[in-house]
Amino acid sequence: MKLLAVLALASGLAACGLSPQQARPEPRLSGQLAKVAAGQRVSVHISDGRSSPVLGSRGGLYGDSNALSVEGRTFMPRLQAEVEAGLRMRGFDIQPQGQAPATFDLQVTGLTYAVTEGRTVMSDVQLTATYLVRLRKDGRNYEGSYTAKLKKKFVKPPTDKANDRLVSMVMSDALQRVFEDRGISDFLAR
Repeated sequence: MKLLAVLALASGLAACGLSPQQARPEPRLSGQLAKVAAGQRVSVHISDGRSSPVLGSRGGLYGDSNALSVEGRTFMPRLQAEVEAGLRMRGFDIQPQGQAPATFDLQVTGLTYAVTEGRTVMSDVQLTATYLVRLRKDGRNYEGSYTAKLKKKFVKPPTDKANDRLVSMVMSDALQRVFEDRGISDFLAR
């Protein structure tokens, strides 16, 4: 009986402690985008402007030692591919850096993750993603900031796979907001 009690206590304590996680988000555009351009040439540049790869703590008993992190190199190729795909759907012709009259520069300026543990068994997980877009064409500039927020309730702390999905969702939502801005396609299509 004592052995069973010790095992139950140890497994309960282990469940309270979450390990650090390196998330691997895959942001994606959803749906079709209307064609607005006639083959105007654009080059795309994606960068990570965050000061730290840490999004926040996964919560739980040891909140100071279970950071959720995302390295820029894990999502930048996917983000680049999605931006290029979105611009192609809009009717633009993607060119290598420096070989187009217009540039589309998207910088990830913010990714956050926070767990708020309530008085009930439910916990709230809140995420944000922010992109800064700078466009240049023929001596003109266009700039916009696009933020998406996501809030989910969980009975148990999200698994690694669930966190990958949550970060992907909020990054995808922010990217969708970029492509919903008519000012971007109007600026590039002129």
